[in-house]
Amino acid sequence: MSPGDDRRCVHAALQRALADVQLPSEDYTAIRTWVNEELPQLQAAGYTAYVVFGSYRGSYHRSLRISQYELAKPTTATAVVLGDTPPLGLTIGRGRTDPLEFEIKFHLLTEFADRNVAIYEKDSGGEAVELGLLRHDHCFRRTVVLPRDYYGLGRRRFETKDDVFEIARHVAFADDLDDGQRKAELRGLIATARDDGIDVTEHELTAFLEDELASRDDEPSYSWVHLALFRRFEEDGRCRTWHTEPDLRAAVDDVALGASPRWELEADDLD
Repeated sequence: MSPGDDRRCVHAALQRALADVQLPSEDYTAIRTWVNEELPQLQAAGYTAYVVFGSYRGSYHRSLRISQYELAKPTTATAVVLGDTPPLGLTIGRGRTDPLEFEIKFHLLTEFADRNVAIYEKDSGGEAVELGLLRHDHCFRRTVVLPRDYYGLGRRRFETKDDVFEIARHVAFADDLDDGQRKAELRGLIATARDDGIDVTEHELTAFLEDELASRDDEPSYSWVHLALFRRFEEDGRCRTWHTEPDLRAAVDDVALGASPRWELEADDLD
């Protein structure tokens, strides 16, 4: 990207963030300083740049950091979390939480990122606002969402019993289904699996789900708005669900732009 292109992108991002708001001259100076210090890493030649979104609260913070770590594994990749970036230093807030701080950073970072990766595990908190912004046209094509235990993935042919169990897990944790709908979905799942040549019984499915439910301390809960937006990303192939920490690492690897190098060590190699 040429310097002229950089300037046009910065201008477009600020137009979206500020709309008709006019800032004091010292605030424009602060933004220029922040842009010059924080954005070049997203445009380094030969590098893939990610912006990672997710919750900072409690144990959810771990999923955010796992995703950031996995994305930044390749030596030619960088992964930025908006909340880690330094403050803009605007004066418009007069010492209070600046009303424009988040929006300016969001639009600048997503304008220059190669891909936005958003991790979801609940329906409350600032990440809900981020999901709505990521749905906008200027972000949508660069964004993938990774909701935990999301049910709604499209129909596919089953190849193994594990495939059937994976969809059963979605059904069991689906907040948008009542008990009757959940039972109907599971019965239909068994019938579909058998049509695909997978021999799975209701007893096996029930035992599997009982184990899954017993091992869970918490279950993700999503609002109707979350589910509607997840499905919009899903329709465009930009949604990948996960259930456990290893699943999350695999999901992040799947949505990364370029595979991370992997070694295949055996136990004997470590003796």
